Amino acid sequence: MEFSQYKSKAMEKLENALSQSLVDGDIIPILNSFNSHPDLFTTSSCAGRLQLIVLPDVGRKDSVELRKTWHRPVEFQEVKDALDNLDVPSNSIIILQSQSPIFHVSCRTMELAQKFRGIVHSQGWKYSSLITGNDDKWVVEILSASRIDNLLFRDGVIDPPDDDRLKFIIEESNKILVKAQSRLEALEYIPSGL
Repeated sequence: MEFSQYKSKAMEKLENALSQSLVDGDIIPILNSFNSHPDLFTTSSCAGRLQLIVLPDVGRKDSVELRKTWHRPVEFQEVKDALDNLDVPSNSIIILQSQSPIFHVSCRTMELAQKFRGIVHSQGWKYSSLITGNDDKWVVEILSASRIDNLLFRDGVIDPPDDDRLKFIIEESNKILVKAQSRLEALEYIPSGL
């Protein structure tokens, strides 16, 4: 398949996701900017998130049970309520993660992908990398170092945090998310410089 065919299919998927309100609103202008460039298109992307997860088996990504996700800073009571309503399997780990925004951008050539990655890297998206490529397209993952995984408790091993500790964890997690999302707007202008 050629680059233009990949882009056409990706744009169909994006339009479908937009029509179902499945796209994070904060990143729509960035997606539109990237996708307006004839030699770029986006695939999976996220504005960053806080998520409460249950992990029954450490190291097994396929065993993660996502319980609650927020694409914005959260209040103490929201997390407290979510924790109070969890049905936690025995010996499971409960984690509150704060994750950076992430974008996957396909580029027509390796040279363009390298230039694109260099620009986003210079803007502070230090974990950005060229993750795959072939003659048809090259994919750059835009990702920052802004992330924190907070182990809240493990049933039968570590008690759930008290309210003061949970408030501290939420406050620090929110800071990570806000810091990462503060870099979003500058991404919108990258395609005009390519």
